Amino acid sequence: MLNDGADKLEAMFSPELSSKLAGGFVKPHAVLKLTDVRYKSEEKRAFVSEFEIVDDCVLTDEYKENAETETPAAKKRKVDGGAAPTSSGKKTQSIASLNPYTGNWTIKAKLASKGAVRTFRNARGEGRVCTIELVDDNGTAIQATMWKDAIDKYDAIMEVGKVYYVSRGSLRPANRQYSNVNNDYEMSLDGKCDISPCEDPCDVSKMSRAYELVAIDALPTKIGTRGSVDVLACVAAVGELRAIRRKSDDSEVQVRDITLLDDTKKTVSLTLWGELATEQGERLANEIGAVVALRGLRVTDYNGVSLSTVQRSELIVEPSGDDIAAKADALRAWYAAEGSTAETTAAGAGLATARGGAGAGAPAQRVDLKAFQPELLPPATNKYEVGILGCATVVLVKPDQPMYYCACPEEGNNKKVVEESPGKWYCEATQKTYDSCRRRYILRLKVSDHAGGGWVNVFHEQACQMLGCDAEELHALRESNPAAYERKVKAAQFKPWGLKLKSKTEEYQGEQKRRLTVLTCAPVDYAAEAKHLLSLIQGTA
Repeated sequence: MLNDGADKLEAMFSPELSSKLAGGFVKPHAVLKLTDVRYKSEEKRAFVSEFEIVDDCVLTDEYKENAETETPAAKKRKVDGGAAPTSSGKKTQSIASLNPYTGNWTIKAKLASKGAVRTFRNARGEGRVCTIELVDDNGTAIQATMWKDAIDKYDAIMEVGKVYYVSRGSLRPANRQYSNVNNDYEMSLDGKCDISPCEDPCDVSKMSRAYELVAIDALPTKIGTRGSVDVLACVAAVGELRAIRRKSDDSEVQVRDITLLDDTKKTVSLTLWGELATEQGERLANEIGAVVALRGLRVTDYNGVSLSTVQRSELIVEPSGDDIAAKADALRAWYAAEGSTAETTAAGAGLATARGGAGAGAPAQRVDLKAFQPELLPPATNKYEVGILGCATVVLVKPDQPMYYCACPEEGNNKKVVEESPGKWYCEATQKTYDSCRRRYILRLKVSDHAGGGWVNVFHEQACQMLGCDAEELHALRESNPAAYERKVKAAQFKPWGLKLKSKTEEYQGEQKRRLTVLTCAPVDYAAEAKHLLSLIQGTA
């Protein structure tokens, strides 16, 4: 039995080491340096092929006692709630102690959120899936995916806000692209899992996900990263409620913009959607200066940097939780003392030109097309670079290229769909068939400035601005009047734009190439360009 002071592990030594192990050469509590060891998860033991004895290490009596009984890590898990018996007789452990190699575990956790049951289709037929979030009394959260058999057995008894015992699930590394929970692992619950309501008395107020706060001035560093952010801020302004019509089903959704401010003296715009815009937004309109805690926000590069709520976002006015109350009180005192009259700047200031946005985590620098395309390609593993072109001209748009593609009509899903039959479109991502599709731009065009030129990729929002029409309108022209279609495309040529570009080295079929992408575009701000040229003349730029 091996013990590293944190955990114990059963081990087997190879037959070649028999001479070393024979005759008491290796005694209990000897310290070994394992130089060749393999771990077999199915047998839950290590196999040692080579080791060395560390002669200058002296073990304490406490360590020896732990080695013979239980490890310090095991004792800590008991104190923290790991493998602790409850009044119902169930032994539970904390979510933080779970990993894919943990067997026969049971957790006691609150159902913090429960998504809608979705239907999908694959080669094995049709299935159902539902995503939930569980939080234990340490404030640790984990995302879990419930599959068809588990949904059939337990969906009816699971209510958001109630506490359950969960066991016999499997764990795997979390896919941060599709998770708002900051956990290294995510849970999968199929028909073999066991979920039962917790009848033991417990403090549900402690079962809330701990905030991982990001200051407003640090939000630009989160652009382009996966996952969501939590923010604690004061409400500086509240906009009017407005409606936006969805393209997918022509329905309307309510939207409201509010401005947030924190003690970094930076502001950021937050877009509230749906019920958060109508209910919480209406309340905040009468409570300017209120402290709000927001969880699960998406960071975008609109106007340099901005925030937006998603389906699972939470907004709490005047938070009072143990983990955030002190910070909320300090922020409230700051706002009353100086924040309400302080001179503030937008967190996205300097990250964009005109109506542009931020691209990378750091503020983008002015560049020209020659400097932005050095002869030496950076490695494909490097992060992308972002640069601002104050004035660049579109010099060529080929009308014979695929200008757009057919996308899923569901809001927020831009995956490609395939026409199965006339009027029927199939989406591999959702495993559904639709009666319509949305056409979205994806095209290449050549731009030029005073220093050089280059081919850039342009996506839907920016292409709509450059071409002056959406992809559906252009498709209709292409089908009904090819000559008018070509005139429309050529009309986009020789127009100047202020651009924010992203440069990234990509590898395709063993060859590395530079890929330039337009992040944002806006009409040229000639006053700003004139000031920039003047600063160059004066040598102050």
